Amino acid sequence: MAHDKSRKTKFSQAIANAKQFGVDLFGVYSDPPGHQIFMILETGSMDQLVKFLDPIIDFGDYDIRPIIDFKTAVENLTNN
Repeated sequence: MAHDKSRKTKFSQAIANAKQFGVDLFGVYSDPPGHQIFMILETGSMDQLVKFLDPIIDFGDYDIRPIIDFKTAVENLTNN
């Protein structure tokens, strides 16, 4: 993607349009030697995430990891 102007433009547009799909984007980070991009985001549903990624889904593989903050995780464990 780094050397393909069309793909860079498409990726930038997807990032700029995140809010319209209900996605709060907290950061986008790059590991150039590893050829990886990391996004920290929040969304209310998988459907919103799929719609956000749709324009760039064919750019590569995605590893999606749903997470919660540590305090909430501990509270969930102690309340069971």
